[in-house]
Amino acid sequence: MKTRTYLLLMLAAILIPVAFLSFSGLYMLLQSERESRIQRVAEIAHSTSLLIDSEIMAAEASLRNVANSPSMQAEDFAGLHRLLSATRTSPLSWTMIANYAGSGMMNTLVPYGTPLAVKSGPWAAKAYDAQATQVGGYFLGTTSKRGVVAVNVPVPAALGKKYVIAQIFDPRYFDKIFHKNTLQPGWIIGVFDTNGISIARNVHAARLVGRKVNPSLYAATRQEAGGMVRHTTRDGIDVYDVFVRSELTGWTVAIGMPVAEVEQAARVTTFYAALSLLSVLGAAVGIAVFFGRRIDNSLREATSAAQALAHDKMVPVAPSRLKEVNALLAVLHGTGLALTRENAARLALEAEREKLLANERAARQQAEAQSEAKDHFVSMLSHELRNPLAAISGAASVVRLPNLAPARKEKAWEIVDRQLRHLTHILDDLLDVRRVMTGKVTLQRLPVNVGEILGLCCQSRMMSDTGQHTWSVATQEAWVLGDRTRLEQVFDNLLTNAMKYTAPGGTISVGNTIAGSMVVIEVVDTGAGIEPEVLPFIFDSLTQGPTTIDRAQGGLGLGLSIAKGLVHLHDGTIGATSSGLGTGSLFRVELPLADAPGG
Repeated sequence: MKTRTYLLLMLAAILIPVAFLSFSGLYMLLQSERESRIQRVAEIAHSTSLLIDSEIMAAEASLRNVANSPSMQAEDFAGLHRLLSATRTSPLSWTMIANYAGSGMMNTLVPYGTPLAVKSGPWAAKAYDAQATQVGGYFLGTTSKRGVVAVNVPVPAALGKKYVIAQIFDPRYFDKIFHKNTLQPGWIIGVFDTNGISIARNVHAARLVGRKVNPSLYAATRQEAGGMVRHTTRDGIDVYDVFVRSELTGWTVAIGMPVAEVEQAARVTTFYAALSLLSVLGAAVGIAVFFGRRIDNSLREATSAAQALAHDKMVPVAPSRLKEVNALLAVLHGTGLALTRENAARLALEAEREKLLANERAARQQAEAQSEAKDHFVSMLSHELRNPLAAISGAASVVRLPNLAPARKEKAWEIVDRQLRHLTHILDDLLDVRRVMTGKVTLQRLPVNVGEILGLCCQSRMMSDTGQHTWSVATQEAWVLGDRTRLEQVFDNLLTNAMKYTAPGGTISVGNTIAGSMVVIEVVDTGAGIEPEVLPFIFDSLTQGPTTIDRAQGGLGLGLSIAKGLVHLHDGTIGATSSGLGTGSLFRVELPLADAPGG
């Protein structure tokens, strides 16, 4: 057997395992490419579901405002019709109010006074009795005479008005959400309710919305909240359908990708990878054959020289070809470098994929945190509204008592007046924090004396404190360029916060100084203190100090957030320090120093 044959067999023994491993890698690459595309579609479906949830939550919040409005309490349906019609933002969404029996009281889809459906069903009674928001499925509207979905919010039972307010959506309303995500031309996206009825669809909506979705898709969504199923759509297309079910509405968002499109993209990627691999393997075989021939020729020349010597003949011998081995080693070294670069590129791709997964997890955690903050805020707002409303209701009941003594009646009216002021303060805080967060606060900046403003705020708080705390106030003249009203609001929030979290008998120290080009205002108390883990977030919206189950401190946790926003608008800084619970707190505000008027 020739040397070249041995070399070829050696080459085959090396390349066969390599080829097997390479084709296994290509198969894994094909699977990875398919899973990667499906994962990207799952992210789009999740994003679409979140957008729909945000629309539903916005509608719920708006309806709750209407349910608690004075017009609703006065049953002024004409006024509500004018207000809701004027604020209606889309012809594909409208508002209806129904009584306990399901009879329509007003509907912004039609002029006020238009006869509406009477006793349209038990839906209103169920929503009112549950005292919870209900998101319904697809149904035929009695007034619109078309398929719609609705968000039903009951009027609080404490108001004594048995009404349900519904925000009704035409399925085409959700088409705008489909356009917010980049979809391939052949993809099918749809939304269906808990009964498997299509609510919205980007393809053949007129024909398929309002009908049952594919049974296999519906069955898969009943088993798990998210996943993927392969089936044939109602359009007759074989698709991979990625779905996500919302916990808020119970609706499911499904995005169907044609199987042919997914497989074609994966095969193209694999084809080019295989072509590159075969090119490398072909080059390796060619190089091996080339050097095999060179070695074989060298051996033949050596054999010829040996035979010539046996016959005492001198045959010229060409220079040794062993230096070609060095060239082969150089080629192998180059091949090794190429494989290293290929591995580095693959690791970079994997790192990028991990980064994308980390970003997705971070986005999900952020959404969960926002949802938790929203739930916490709603809970606090419910507690804050419940107590004054209960007090007002009790006082109203006392006023209605026959033969009531004038003193008791006056006391009842004082309770109503005090609780109404408390409700007004809550609403003012909500409006202020919204203005600050959206940058809609306009400052009337004039030279003002911070020491004077701080002293007046302290006097006001000390009068309302009725001697419960020991106050130490040390102010001095210091001028800044600012809005007097807004600075009073900042100082009042800090003083109120100190009073709220300092037990009776504690000390509150207030003062201002001048440090270089800054005016420094400090409010120090000996109260409850701040936990180290809460301290970095104490100025965020909805953040409060320690509270008990009875919410004795009250408040929505907006005062410090408002103060921070207003200080920043004055080009200043605000901060807080505390050694922990029970050690008191120090709040420090710094504002740019300005020249005194006429100075």
